[in-house]
Amino acid sequence: MDSKLQNTPLNKRAGRTYGGESAEVRLARQRRQFMDAGLELFGTVGYRATTVRMLCKQAGLTDRYFYKTFADTEDLLAAVYTESLDQIQTEVITAINAAASKQAESGVIEAGLEAFFTAFENARMARVCWLEVMGVSPRIDSLYTGRIQQFADLLVGLGKAILPGWPLGEEETRITGIALIGAISQSALHWLLEDYRSSRATLISANGRLIRSLINTLPKEV
Repeated sequence: MDSKLQNTPLNKRAGRTYGGESAEVRLARQRRQFMDAGLELFGTVGYRATTVRMLCKQAGLTDRYFYKTFADTEDLLAAVYTESLDQIQTEVITAINAAASKQAESGVIEAGLEAFFTAFENARMARVCWLEVMGVSPRIDSLYTGRIQQFADLLVGLGKAILPGWPLGEEETRITGIALIGAISQSALHWLLEDYRSSRATLISANGRLIRSLINTLPKEV
């Protein structure tokens, strides 16, 4: 070993460029490998059955690199869950905005549901987000509850755009959004557990009818 390198502290060596790859890029690549490994294993064998050793084998890296980025497997689960839901939410919002930009207000509900259920067809992602995060820890429970509220807010925002002069108060609006998300989420979970036996079009139609039924029962602005 070069005498200069031998006398360099490990944390300094970590910042060196190897093979044209900076420390920052290398760390991001390693993180990506573990994120992909987490999605694969949590989404197949399950979170509770997955060990750091299994993650390292799947990622092709050692546990030294795992602990450079994540505190433990729960930390990785939180990251995979967050990234997966961010992706789903982005796709739903993009689809809604695209439909709205075409002045097809009547189609924004179906556009959002189409994007959601299309993303949900990724069984690994769906299992992580709808099954593997349940009952893990107070931290993950809090993360889950917060993301459900985000989706509820998104759905309520869509309803308010369709129905100007939204008539419900703040508390009932919040509960209504959560109730709708619960219904959509449960139908999606059933779809996953039945191995996607029903058609995606049926899921979209049923949930679209549910949302429209709610909107149609609300008092209109006078």
